[in-house]
Amino acid sequence: MERDNLIFTESGIRGIAEKELNFNTAKKIAIAYGLWLNPEDKRIIIGRDTRPSGTVIEKGIVEGLVTMGFEIIYLGVCPTPVVIYTKNKCNIPGTIIITGSHNPQEWNGLKLLSTITFLNKDEMSIISRTVNQIDLNSYSSNKNSLKNQVKPYNPLPSYIKDLANYVDLEQVKKKNDLKVIIDTGAGAGKYAAPQILRELGCNLKLINNEMLVKGIFPREIEPIESNLTDLIMEVWQHKFDIGFAYDSDADRIAIIGENAVCYPEDIGIALITENYLKDCLGSDKEMIFVTNLASSLRFEVLAEKYNAHVMRTPVGERFLVERIHSLVEEDATRIRKRLIFGGEGSCGGFIFPYFNNTRDGIFAAAKLIEILVQSGKSVSELVSNLPKYYTHREIINIDNLDLKQIILLVKRELEQEGEKVEQINLDLRWGEDKDWFILIHPSNTESVLRVISEAKRNSLARLYCEATAELVKLIISRI
Repeated sequence: MERDNLIFTESGIRGIAEKELNFNTAKKIAIAYGLWLNPEDKRIIIGRDTRPSGTVIEKGIVEGLVTMGFEIIYLGVCPTPVVIYTKNKCNIPGTIIITGSHNPQEWNGLKLLSTITFLNKDEMSIISRTVNQIDLNSYSSNKNSLKNQVKPYNPLPSYIKDLANYVDLEQVKKKNDLKVIIDTGAGAGKYAAPQILRELGCNLKLINNEMLVKGIFPREIEPIESNLTDLIMEVWQHKFDIGFAYDSDADRIAIIGENAVCYPEDIGIALITENYLKDCLGSDKEMIFVTNLASSLRFEVLAEKYNAHVMRTPVGERFLVERIHSLVEEDATRIRKRLIFGGEGSCGGFIFPYFNNTRDGIFAAAKLIEILVQSGKSVSELVSNLPKYYTHREIINIDNLDLKQIILLVKRELEQEGEKVEQINLDLRWGEDKDWFILIHPSNTESVLRVISEAKRNSLARLYCEATAELVKLIISRI
């Protein structure tokens, strides 16, 4: 069946657009989601990125939900963080976001949300099984019901108004003389990000903001250095103070400094984190930064410097959001208040739950502009004051081998060699305090293992990563 080739994970549902993920499968998924959600409040938000394939998928989603009696709060092309902000702001029980995120253009996907965050593994399994049982002949709707049940809504005015509670738009605008360039990649951030940075008074230029002929993205979608040569050259040649780049749904962000350096993904998070920690130093607030196992050790160093705490979760936005949400809920019952925030270092996704409890590349850009204006320093000056670490990565194909067996054997081998290995789910992590760490992380979407190492010296990071990768390959060869 069509759905057998779809990928169901805690990150959402992915498939090749117009093949595995087409109108019919989208409609089935919407029906399955509606059956699972089954709320008294029958409103559901829908938003999408700019992939041309999203229009057909969107029609299937809308038709499926309307047949289930839902009212659609329709945001159209909208960044994922703005969609999630709107869901939480309006207290809407369900949300479907149509986006392939950072994946190549031929892919598309669906992010399904429940009360707090994305569906977990067991919930996604229920959706998957239900999709396989649905007969579309049993679900029909007419054009009038489709028209009456879809309510367009523009979330940006509310988003910007609330953003002003956490970024001083007025004061920044008065002092701001920054030259800023954004490579939106023609994604969902193409409207929201420029509007907000103009509200901050930036002298702004946009590149790669429109699709090419036949609906082709102007660059590869993932905002990594190899895909951002246009942006890097623009910053270098025209002396921009900072450059930002987004993926197709604008939850990820990349930063180019005034020196035309494309910084590692966690640098922006580290700059924002230090800013918050410094501002709260000396207050009676307990400061907690939540991040995942793959993020840099520089967060522990910053936490020690400012008397804060770091909590680590498994890799995946859902785990961060759940932990941050539980801490914020718990904080409401405490006498001594806390400042709680976090981020996923691997994608530049900063999370500030008092505004938006999700990775938000647009909020991150606004906060970085505020930091630059208020400090009067360049990006490179700010980065030079951060703890210095180097990262190296390797990818190992595991085909269709037993992942649990591989992890078990690798952990056993490492422990026999004297390493103290921490296992969380199927992730393995070990290291030496704040000097270095190694992480073995199975991909959520591909049949690969990722080996990530970090150390204070580049040569050591490379050595640890390559040696670990060779060990894993050796163990796989014995299976």
